[in-house]
Amino acid sequence: MRHIALEVFKERKAKILSAVIHRYIKTGKPVGSNVLIKEYNFLLSPSAVRSLMAELEEDGYLTHPYTSAGRIPTDKGYRSYVDNLAKLQTCAIEEEERIRREYEQKHNEIEKILSETSRILSGLSQYTGFVVAPKAQYDKIKNIELVQISKDELLVILLTQSGMVKHKKVEASLTYERLNKLKIFLNEKLRGISVAQANKKIISEIRDYRETETEILKIVEKISDAFYNIQDDIYIDGTSNVIAIPDFNDFEPVKLLIKFNEDKEKFMEIINKDFNSRGINVKIGSENTLDGLKDLSMITTVYKNGDRAVGVLGIIGPKRMEYEKMISLVNRISEMLNMFFKEMR
Repeated sequence: MRHIALEVFKERKAKILSAVIHRYIKTGKPVGSNVLIKEYNFLLSPSAVRSLMAELEEDGYLTHPYTSAGRIPTDKGYRSYVDNLAKLQTCAIEEEERIRREYEQKHNEIEKILSETSRILSGLSQYTGFVVAPKAQYDKIKNIELVQISKDELLVILLTQSGMVKHKKVEASLTYERLNKLKIFLNEKLRGISVAQANKKIISEIRDYRETETEILKIVEKISDAFYNIQDDIYIDGTSNVIAIPDFNDFEPVKLLIKFNEDKEKFMEIINKDFNSRGINVKIGSENTLDGLKDLSMITTVYKNGDRAVGVLGIIGPKRMEYEKMISLVNRISEMLNMFFKEMR
C-alpha cells in the first residue's frame, strides 16, 4: 500500500469535510461519496472518499441519519468549518495588507519622483512646471492582483512595468479558490502586454478558459472596462509664478492655468498631443490650440522607460522667455527621469 504523507492525508480530510458541509448547507440533504467526486472534482476513488468520510465520522466531525448512507455535519464539524473560514479570512486580510504595502511603497516612490520633478521644473524656470505620469494605456502590465475587499466588491490592482499602480473597484463576488484561479489566468495571459492590448485581449482569452461560466465572464468584462477607463495623472506646480510676470496686464492667463490645475483632463488633451513627438516641442502664443494660451508659450518633451516614451513633461510661461535656457532645462530634466526609470528596471 502506498504511503501517504500525514500532512497530505490531513489536507484531504479537511477538503472532504469542507465539501460535505458546503454541499449540505446548499441542499439540506445527506452527502454521499459519489456526489462529492462529481460536484467537487476530487481526484480520488469512491472507496478512498468513503474511507475519509468514515474517519471524519469516527473523529466526531460527521454523522449520518439512520436510514441514509450519506453524511451530515455535527456541531464539531461546523465548528471546524467556521474556524477554517476564519483562518482563510485572516490569511486573505494579511495577504491584502502585504500586497498593498508593497504596491504603495513602489507607487509612492514614483509619485514622489514625478511630483518633485514638477517642482524642480517650476523652481528652476520660475514658471509653471508639469509632468504627465507614465501613460497607462501604453504601459506594459507587470502584475495583476485581485482582492475581495467586501462581499460584493473586488479590488483590481494593476502594477505596470514603469512602476505605476492603478486601483479599480468592480462589483463582483468570488470564492477564495476561484479568485486565485482567475488571478493566475489573468497574469498568464496579460503579463508583458500593454494595458490597451489587455483591454482588447482579455475577453477573447477568457472564452477559452476552462471555467467559462457566465459569472466569470461578467466579472472579466468588468475588469476589462476598468482597464479601459484608467486615467492618466498629471503633476502641476507653480501656476502662481505667472502672477509675477509683468507681461500680463490682465489676470486671464493666470486664471486659465489655475483652472487647468483644477480641471486637469482638458490640460491633458493639449499635452498628450506631444506624446508621439520627438525631441523638444515649443508652442508659442497662437500656436497653442486653446485661445486662452495665446499669451503663453509651452515647451515640452517626452521622457522614456528604455527606448519607449512613457510620459510628457514641460513648462508654461510667457512668450518673452529665455528659450535657449528653458529648452536646455526641459531637456536635462527629461534625461534625469530617463535615468530614474533605467535604474528601476
